[in-house]
Amino acid sequence: MNILVAVEELRIGGAQTFALRLAQALHEAGHRVYLYAMYWQYTEHDLVKRLAPDVELVEYRPAASSMDTLLLRADDWFQRHGYAISLRRRALVGHLRQVLWDKHIEVVSSNTFKADALLAEVVKDFPRVPLIVTMHGDYEQFLAFYRQQQQYVIPGYLTKLASTIARTNGVAYLSEQNLEAIHLNHTLSGKILLRQIYNGLEGRVSAEAPKYTRQQLSIPSEALVFGMVARGVPEKGWEPVIQAYQRLSAEISRPTNLLLVGASPFLTQLSEKYQGDKSLRFLGFVNNPIDCVGSLDVGILASSLKESLPNSIAEYLFCGKAVISTDVGEIRQMIRTDEGHEAGLLIEFPQEGLADMDLLYQAMHQYATNAVLLAQHQQLARQAFTKFDMSRCIAAYTQLYQESINALHQ
Repeated sequence: MNILVAVEELRIGGAQTFALRLAQALHEAGHRVYLYAMYWQYTEHDLVKRLAPDVELVEYRPAASSMDTLLLRADDWFQRHGYAISLRRRALVGHLRQVLWDKHIEVVSSNTFKADALLAEVVKDFPRVPLIVTMHGDYEQFLAFYRQQQQYVIPGYLTKLASTIARTNGVAYLSEQNLEAIHLNHTLSGKILLRQIYNGLEGRVSAEAPKYTRQQLSIPSEALVFGMVARGVPEKGWEPVIQAYQRLSAEISRPTNLLLVGASPFLTQLSEKYQGDKSLRFLGFVNNPIDCVGSLDVGILASSLKESLPNSIAEYLFCGKAVISTDVGEIRQMIRTDEGHEAGLLIEFPQEGLADMDLLYQAMHQYATNAVLLAQHQQLARQAFTKFDMSRCIAAYTQLYQESINALHQ
């Protein structure tokens, strides 16, 4: 098949990382695959080269690139001030139409709402090309923002949502909560093929891994090491994790460390705030998080966002690490083995605000004081990871693509 894998932007993030891995795996399975991103300005080419080295990248980048960047900034201003205006959209639509025609695209596989909405408009001119949407959690997150009129609200979101769903042929969802937007538009979604497909992960250690060994980081071999890999936004729970860790560290005699993997102005502020604690290691952006997850005993994700199937949890499991996380989305199923055992400890998802520091402390304390439990959960982690086998993921996507193509040709 000739497949276009689309995403809003190609920089670090769960949906973006999966889109890259999906594109590369589809290529290795023998398909002709193209990657598309809406914003060339944000493309992290090192990330693309690492995760999808053999896939052709297609972007709209006009000769007057500085003017295009100016239009992008104008679009962003309009969005933030509640205006459903985009000066770039017409050019993007025209460019994408040409891409679908020139590359003889047979199926479009899109991964974020803004890309989905754009492609839904484009494929109206290609009635035999199905649009397959992978829901990573942004649909319901944008819906919550819209209802609460808080944080980032997409102007005219409900209208854009309805028009996108009306031209969607197949949905790969990660968690039942992803389907909220579909159910809201049930009159438009009757013919959509719905399939729950877990993201695949082809876990690999890179040449940079030696930089993150315990020895290289001057961490004692007997230390209990916690860590978190996430986007650098407050809602991921960075500060509650730090506070819970410091409380635990002050109470036990065993050496402890906390490795924090991510980069943002917010994390820079946190590193300055907690610079007096030398057992805290802010590692910044790491190209391949698996390289440093190997040095952990326990991986943490304390998110208060509506997560679906977080990459970091799969990475912890791949490396055989016990998990502490908020109980949200599909995380409980992620850490569960086929026999029903769980490779971690889940805390209550906050109804408002950030993750509860006391609950995080209690979970950390259990692992710090119960070596048998920690070892059991680490052993179960590798068993739980088998559900993320990439070959299983590709087989499921290929079947969904083919069924969607067949439905349009009946």
